[in-house]
Order: sequence, then C-alpha cells, then structure tokens
Amino acid sequence: MNFALGTELSPERTLEIILESIGELVDYELAVVLGYDGEGRLVVRKTRGKLATARLDAYSISLERRPDLAMIIDQGRPRLFGPDERHVDTYAEVLDLPDQHSCLVSPLSVDGRVIGLLTLDHRRCGVFSPEILRFIGVISRLIALALVQAESSRELGERAAGLASERNRLLELDSDAFRSLVGSSPAWAVVLDSIRLVAATDSPVLLLGETGTGKEEAARAIHRLSSCPGGPFVAVNCSALPAPLAESELFGHEKGSFTGAQALRRGRFELADGGTLFLDEIGELPLEIQPKLLRALQEGRFERVGGERAVGVRVRVVAATHVDLARAVDAGRFREDLYYRLAVFPIRLPPLRERGRDVLLLAEHFAVRLRSRPGWEGLRFEAAALETLSGRPWPGNVRELRNAVERAAILARGGAIGPDHLVALDAAPRGGGNDDDRPVEAPAGMSMDDAQRAHIARALDASGGRIYGESGAAVLLGLKPSTLQSKMKRLGIDRATYAGGGPVGASRTRRAP
Repeated sequence: MNFALGTELSPERTLEIILESIGELVDYELAVVLGYDGEGRLVVRKTRGKLATARLDAYSISLERRPDLAMIIDQGRPRLFGPDERHVDTYAEVLDLPDQHSCLVSPLSVDGRVIGLLTLDHRRCGVFSPEILRFIGVISRLIALALVQAESSRELGERAAGLASERNRLLELDSDAFRSLVGSSPAWAVVLDSIRLVAATDSPVLLLGETGTGKEEAARAIHRLSSCPGGPFVAVNCSALPAPLAESELFGHEKGSFTGAQALRRGRFELADGGTLFLDEIGELPLEIQPKLLRALQEGRFERVGGERAVGVRVRVVAATHVDLARAVDAGRFREDLYYRLAVFPIRLPPLRERGRDVLLLAEHFAVRLRSRPGWEGLRFEAAALETLSGRPWPGNVRELRNAVERAAILARGGAIGPDHLVALDAAPRGGGNDDDRPVEAPAGMSMDDAQRAHIARALDASGGRIYGESGAAVLLGLKPSTLQSKMKRLGIDRATYAGGGPVGASRTRRAP
C-alpha cells in the first residue's frame, strides 16, 4: 500500500481502520473503542458493526459506578464473560442485548498509562473463543500504541498549525507595522531590526536623527509591535509646550488648581495609559518639568497639578530628538539622570543621504499614494527624473522628499514626472535637515539668528504667511509646522506680517535682504 509523502492519519481514521481489520478476523456485531478522559470516565470514541447506533455517540461510563470495569482495567488483562456469568452489560443503558450474549472487554494501555477500553459484543452466545481472547489481548497493546501515536501526531499537527498561524500573524503584523518605514539599505535595515528587538520590551526608547528622518513613524511602528498595540498612541511635541503649561499638559490638573482650571483635566500620561506616549523633540522640554517626568518614568506614578493623590499609569515612553542631548546635558539644558533614563535603548535614524537608493523606493512609495487621486492613475517617473532624485542631497530628508514628489506630481498634472518638474525645487527655500546641528549658513556680517529669520521670511513670503498645507511655509522649508512655529516664536517672527504675500503695516519683522 502506497501513501503520499507527508500523509497523516487522524486518530478517528486510525480507529476506523483498526476496527475494520479486527472485523476481518473476529465475528462481532458491535465493536467499540472508549477513551479514558483522565478524570474517571470512559468516553466512546469509535463504534462499528450491525449494532452500532447513534445513541452510543459520545456515550460515557463512570468508572466509580462501574467498579467491575475499573478492576479489569487495573488488572490490565482482557476478559471474556462466560455465558452463565452474571455481570452488568457495558451498554445496558443504551442497548438491550440477550442475557447470554457474547461479551469481551480488553484494557488499552501503554507503559501503565490507561488509554481506554475495547469491547466486542455479539447477540449469539459462544462466538468469542479463548484463542480470540488471547488474540485481542495482543492486538489491544498495538491498538493502544497506535492510538497514542495518532493522538501525538494530531497534537503536533495542531501545534505546528498554531505556530504557523502565529508566525503568519506576526509576519502580517510586522509588515503592517513597517508600512510607512520604506527602505532596504543596510543603514535602514539596522533601524528596522532595532525596532523589532526593542518593541517586545517595555523599556524606554530614544529615537535620534535629523528632522524629517521619520522618528514619529518609527515610534508608531514600535507601538504597533508592542505588547499593547490596541492601546492609545499619544504624541506630544515638547518644543510646542509653553513652560507655564507644560506640567498641566503632561500630567493634568485638578479643578480649581489655578485660575482657569474649571474642571479636572487628564494629562497626556493618563491619556496614554495602556499604550505608548511619544515625546517628540524631548530636548526642548522645559528644564523645570524634567524632574517630574523622571519620577513618572521611574515609578509609573505622578500627581496632577494641584492634586494630592498619586495617579498610577502603565505607559511605554518613546522619546525623540534631533539635538545632541549629551551636549545639552553639558550645557545644563537637560538633566543628566533623565537623559540616561530615556536613553536605555537609543536608535539612530540615518539621514536620507546615507540611505542610497532608498530615495527611489520612497519616491515610488509616495507616488503610489498619489495615484489613488482621481485623474492621477498614470503618475510615473521618467528615467531622467529618477536620476535627478538620486543626485539630490535631500537636507530635509524623507519629509522633504515626500513634499517634493507631491509638488512635482502637481506640476506634472498627475502624468509623467520629468526632471523639469523637479528643477523648481531648487528655487524653493529649504531648511537644513537638522535644525540645530546643520543651520542655514549666515552671510558675512549677519548673525545666525538673522540668517534663520531671513530664511524663514522667504518661505513665509512665498506662502503668503501660511504655515500649514501643501503650499505652506513648513512644506517649503521641509519642517514640521509645529517645529516652524517654535522657531518663529524664538526668533520673534510674526506670521501675520506676511499675510497676503506682503507686509502688513509697519511692524513687519526683519526681512531677508
């Protein structure tokens, strides 16, 4: 008999073959295999023969109520009841057999472990001989072994199927988690491997890298791969937190704790309970709030502003910064103990100029998104455009590239993007990818702040004072709107003076020459 490689028999099919085979040698009208459930009961597993009935399906016998069967199982030997021997029939509650019918029972066991019981019945008396009894005694050991192996195979199959299902689920989860982190360069592979490694833990993560390298997307990937992906993901831009309100924003406040606190307000830590709190631009967090943040990280507890009762939360903290926190510690702008607490597992996101042909993968990724727009189904890159994309340094990193692709798609009217649609980018003012580490070069005789004011002013002029949106100054500069607003506040730039593309009144901030 030939079986295909890898064919496995289920325990049910194994029992069926066994009873069929016994029937070729022994004239029975009812053959039943009962399995032992480990809790004192025998449960019908398989029946065969003329007397087999649906009433026997899942029929069970309590060994406590049938001490005669329990004794036969304990002795471990088959038993043939004589025609004049008084005994309670095995299936007396289900079948009405003649008083002097043939009845044989045989324990099924392996190495002293009870597997179950085999019973054979015939309405005629004297059908089963002592030779048949000995044969059933031998075959019962083989039946028990076959059942154990079939059951083990089934359990292994179920376990393998479960592991395969879990593997597929994790692969799908992994793929979903990294849907926005496109790239295949060696530098980017290190980032993805680090995210996979740390996501399964509860340790704080510090994401380092220039502005626009995808730190928030990395934080979201860590959240999606964490043990609580269904929990909240709460993002806070620390550079946009005014010092007087930072404590309330992060930890909340009690009603009446200060003027204007008309009701209890939960802070970002409470809102992130059971999930992830993403502290973006952590290097800009006001110094006075840093001790309370450190305590919250260490103890998982804090008090709301004006509160006396500690609030406990379970929050995974992921922080991000584009500045050198070690230098900020040396300069006294950041607490050393908080830095070491946050930097348990630092991950550096490389700038786009270090990621090789990831530029083209990302450009196509953004183009795929744009193709979903009506009339843009034919959006594509000409070969010369791809060369132009590969040759640019992309100081604004992934964010600048994304904006550049969308801007070029608009110029191409949803068709073929050529190098001429990308040339216009050279005229657009751009910020350095790293706001502090790679500032705009200052012309001779001009301070760094004045150079940045002039740089931002050109973008505000071009956008008519708008910060947000496709044609806003933040897009032109390759910055987050919140980051641009923070810089404008520090440099004393009033957006309103650029409304309508020109100065409003005489209070205009210093402009670029």
